[in-house]
This record gives sequence, structure tokens and C-alpha cells, in this order.
Amino acid sequence: MTPHSELYATVLSVFAEEGWACQEVSGREVLRAGFEAHHTRVDLHVQIFPPLAAVSVVSESPVNAPGPAHRERLAELVMRVNQTLTVGNFELDWEAGRLLFRVTNLFPTPQGDAGIIRGLVHTTVGEMDRIAPLEAIVLRSEGAALAALDLAALLNRDDLLPAIPVPDLSPT
Repeated sequence: MTPHSELYATVLSVFAEEGWACQEVSGREVLRAGFEAHHTRVDLHVQIFPPLAAVSVVSESPVNAPGPAHRERLAELVMRVNQTLTVGNFELDWEAGRLLFRVTNLFPTPQGDAGIIRGLVHTTVGEMDRIAPLEAIVLRSEGAALAALDLAALLNRDDLLPAIPVPDLSPT
């Protein structure tokens, strides 16, 4: 078996330090992991590309769109969400009717950066969890209600997201 790259070793160490359970894919520099987030379970894989010093983290929605009308609305939803993102992007696997979130980083050194790798995993889990309630609304809608969904307004709803704790920045 070929020895693993420095970047793969860094990814493995991040998962170990965080206590994140994962499974290694035999013969490849790929990890699979699952996380219980606020709205949904997020399964992801982390793939290392040593010649590029790149790490790609991809999560996949646990649900499938039942047909073309739902896929069209999900495609519009991810297009609108992607316009708001700085890091990563959503995709729609049309045949499977599944949403994916992908984020990739190229590192200037062969071992990468543990803090950035940790952030890639957090971003992937967070973004898939953030879109889950919106995806559920689209998938529950049928016929005229599906066609009438105002996706722009749906994206502006803040009642679907968990509250973000505000740190106390007062002097101590």
C-alpha cells in the first residue's frame, strides 16, 4: 500500500483532535463522516488531492426530490443561495434529485493547515444544515403551491435557523 500524503495525515489529525468519528476509504485518501446538526444529519466525505495540495469536503442531502418539478425549484433555490455564499457552493445532482454542498481549498504547503481543514468541515456541515429546512419546504409543496413558492422570501426567513449566540464583549 502506498504511504499516505502529509495532507491526509493532517486531515486525520484534525478528525482525531476534534473527536470526529470517521471511516477511511480503502486505497484512497478519502474519509467518510457523519454529523448530527441542528436540522438534519449531515454525511460527508473528505477527499485529498496530494499533487494539488487540495482538500475537498462534500456533503449530500439525505433526501431525494420526487420529480422534475421539485428538482427545478431546488435548482432555483441553490442558485439563489449560491449568490450569497463566499466559500463553497451548492449543487443539484439532477438524476438523484439530491442537493450537495462542496468546498475545496488549495494549500501552499504539502501538509495543509489544520485550522482551515477544520473550517472546511464546519462550513460544509453548517451550510447543509442551513438549507435543510428550505429544502423540506420545497419538497413538501405540491402542484400550484410548489409553483407559487417565493424562494427569495423563503431565503429571508430567519425563524428556520438556530439562534447564533452573541459573545459578551464587555470588558472584564
